[in-house]
Amino acid sequence: MNPDVERSDAPTSLTRQQLYLLVWQKPISHPARAFGLSGHDLVKICDRFDIPRPAPGHWQKLAVGKVVETRALPPVPSGMAETISIVPIPRGRAAEPESERELATARDRTKALQVAERLVRPHPIIAGWIARREKQIRKGEQIYDRRLKRLVRPSAFTPQERRRHRMLDALLKALEAQKIAVAESERLELFATSGRERIEFQLRTKLQQVRRPLTADERDWHSYRDRDHKLELAETDILIFEVKGWLPGGLRRNWQDGRKGTVETMAGDILATLLAAFPLMAVEREQREKAEERRRIEAQRRYELEQQRKLDENRFRCLLEHAGRWRDAELARGFVAALRAAIPDPTVIIDDQPVSEWLDWAEARASQHDPFASDPLDVFDTIADVTNWTYRDR
Repeated sequence: MNPDVERSDAPTSLTRQQLYLLVWQKPISHPARAFGLSGHDLVKICDRFDIPRPAPGHWQKLAVGKVVETRALPPVPSGMAETISIVPIPRGRAAEPESERELATARDRTKALQVAERLVRPHPIIAGWIARREKQIRKGEQIYDRRLKRLVRPSAFTPQERRRHRMLDALLKALEAQKIAVAESERLELFATSGRERIEFQLRTKLQQVRRPLTADERDWHSYRDRDHKLELAETDILIFEVKGWLPGGLRRNWQDGRKGTVETMAGDILATLLAAFPLMAVEREQREKAEERRRIEAQRRYELEQQRKLDENRFRCLLEHAGRWRDAELARGFVAALRAAIPDPTVIIDDQPVSEWLDWAEARASQHDPFASDPLDVFDTIADVTNWTYRDR
């Protein structure tokens, strides 16, 4: 399958090797889209069939020319099928039964979340935003707005920003009332944590691209001489609440002002969804950890088997060396005996020594080379001393 093709709504069958090649060819979201799955769904399939995946940061490193590690596909574990059948997720699927149960439980234990008309005793995070804006206004310096992607001069909060403050104030306080910790990252991004689980979220104003007439200074810039306007992002009156990242079980991740109501009227559903997500995320994390532990144990077993095989090969190599020395010694002794029989006068001098001494030397050297010259048990002592690293040419 080409990982760049459009989503398929038909089941797909492929081997572990084929799926392994796909997930190492491009980021996992590409083949997942082609299979009609989410990236997380395809990750779970890879884990289930013991298919290694690129480590976090793999594709970023590859993009800048850094060296990356590629993990080989291990042999198929005993009892596991070699062929994988992937069934695409129906478009617009509803939440899974487990998610529906958690949502119902969350709704039962929380009261209807009301968003106040006025901000009273704001949550510390909201209070920090307000204080920071007031300080910026007093300084009067331009600041870079990451949402609008341009420098702006700080001003009083707009009605939409005040709506955003009231909505988030109610949500943060409600989460904390349910023993969910809320905090703000260094990049001023909100997140909630429960145990080891973390959910990042934001409530933002929907942006749209607008044409702004050029200022007098801008008209003098060369890049604007053929235009009378500049395209910029501007805020609309629509608020969007979104969870940044994946939620388990098909839980909803986006809410926005629309025909069915405002985000304020959806606040209870947003709270229940976040509360329902945490236990589901904990279950999935535990499942991933158990799968990872199984893979670790299997990898350790394969490693130990490989080390044992290598040790056995090295020991046998040592045995063959002893056998070779014994064979060579036997051959040398037989050759020396044949020389004694073939030389009629052993008193002949060669290099200041009689031939008889040369024959005695050859016979002694052959005996020294023979493993049987010492205790035969020494053969196994030397074999027992062999390790996986005895022979460096392997």
